[in-house]
Amino acid sequence: MSPSVPAATGATLVDDLRAQIGRMQGRPSVLSMPTHPALEGLISLQPGGSYCVDATSLALLLMAGPSRDGAWCAMVGTERVGFEAAAAVGVDLDRTVWVPDAGADPASVLGALVDAVGVVMVDRVTLPEREVARLRARLHRRQGVLIAVGDWPRADARLRLRDPAWTGVQDGHGHLVARQVTLEVERGGRVTGSRRLWFPDRELHVAPVGGSTVERAVRRGPIEVAG
Repeated sequence: MSPSVPAATGATLVDDLRAQIGRMQGRPSVLSMPTHPALEGLISLQPGGSYCVDATSLALLLMAGPSRDGAWCAMVGTERVGFEAAAAVGVDLDRTVWVPDAGADPASVLGALVDAVGVVMVDRVTLPEREVARLRARLHRRQGVLIAVGDWPRADARLRLRDPAWTGVQDGHGHLVARQVTLEVERGGRVTGSRRLWFPDRELHVAPVGGSTVERAVRRGPIEVAG
């Protein structure tokens, strides 16, 4: 995995970010971003967009498509990250920057990252409305994507996991071996799509319930549920 950026405050953290980013290869411009096979046809990440999710595991799933396609990614404000889960679902840790604490000036930190990486995931980071508007304009200009765990103003779509159902426990005995959830996508205040997923299935994969042979063939690696 690429080195994490140590927690700091103010200009020090921003300088550390810029120094580390300067050692990365340049970010190519993109017209569209791929998605995880389990989400294909339900949600696509549009360059310049921002997305809210209600679980860290779902944020990693959204990040996996662009990362597997070669995009640099950053995770900000997340002290505990399931790195094995991230790698298993498709996140390339060698092209991922981890900033556990955005410091006293999160707007500058996020701005510096948007300038350099394709996808920025934030957790427990809040900005004033005016800074959100500036960051949104920056995302559009740089064709980046922001994924927020929790609420985020002016999000283009909000994704939620509903109706979880675990299998494996019978009469109070046994182990939890698989989970089904319904993923809902909300745009403009209304649900525009949903899909029942194994998250994970018995082989620890993420896949649509009743997925086709083709869908199962493109799944890659196990995922540890983290969130």
